[in-house]
Amino acid sequence: MHWNWRDLALQVLLLWWRITKPTVIGVRGIITDERGRVLFVRHNYGNRSWIFPGGGQKGNEAADESAVREMREETGLEVEITRLVGVYLSRLAYKRDNVFVFECKQTGGTLQQVGGEIAEAGWFPPDAPPEPLAVGVRTALVDWQTHS
Repeated sequence: MHWNWRDLALQVLLLWWRITKPTVIGVRGIITDERGRVLFVRHNYGNRSWIFPGGGQKGNEAADESAVREMREETGLEVEITRLVGVYLSRLAYKRDNVFVFECKQTGGTLQQVGGEIAEAGWFPPDAPPEPLAVGVRTALVDWQTHS
């Protein structure tokens, strides 16, 4: 294999980034409606797969506080956390992020696509989620159904 200086520099930078990048705490919420359907969203960025609403932890927030804030910011819904479904490791884009997935109960608000972050939002039966699903969503969905 022939390496030029640009390829070598890129490989060194990629290695440095993998070693030094911070771990991010992500949060996702499984919210159901009165018919037992699950709320999924599709973002305007990334691979545009369907995922549970959520985002990242900010500052000194606890993961559950972040989840409540993110549900409100992304969907307009007020929720309370009913239980932790699981903590999952995301390895997308060479990251090693921990993602907390919570079961949430809607306590107020109405579903709306808040801001420009969400392309679509919708309620789907848990046994017929929208496709394509983001990596790891199916695992969390099965864990949620198995342990409810």
